[in-house]
Parts: sequence; structure tokens; C-alpha cells
Amino acid sequence: MESLERKFRQVSENKIAVINKPPSTLQMLDGEQVIAREPGKNPRLYMKIGTKLYYSEFTEVTKGT
Repeated sequence: MESLERKFRQVSENKIAVINKPPSTLQMLDGEQVIAREPGKNPRLYMKIGTKLYYSEFTEVTKGT
């Protein structure tokens, strides 16, 4: 029974969409989160709370080889 419960939890988990331009408040639902990859900028996590849109910018820690 536990494996079936785990499967249901994985299916119901929200996935965060990755888009190529910043979202608008009209495109998003309250509580929704998206990651925007803009050319020449660090990726940003956008979250809509109520009627306002907030973001947090990712910072590169190490460069890949």
C-alpha cells in the first residue's frame, strides 16, 4: 500500500515550468511558480502571491567544465 501512496504523491506534485521570458501577472495563477531563463541573465524564480509578482534570482556558484 505504501508504494501506491508514493506513486499518487509523485503524480500530484506540482512541476515548475521553465520559460524563456518573464511572466506577466495575467498569465499566472495565485501561488503559481515559474522559472524564467532570459538571455544574458541568471535564471529567476517567479511567484505570484495575490495580485503581485515576486522573483528570486539564482546565482552561479561554480562554472562547469
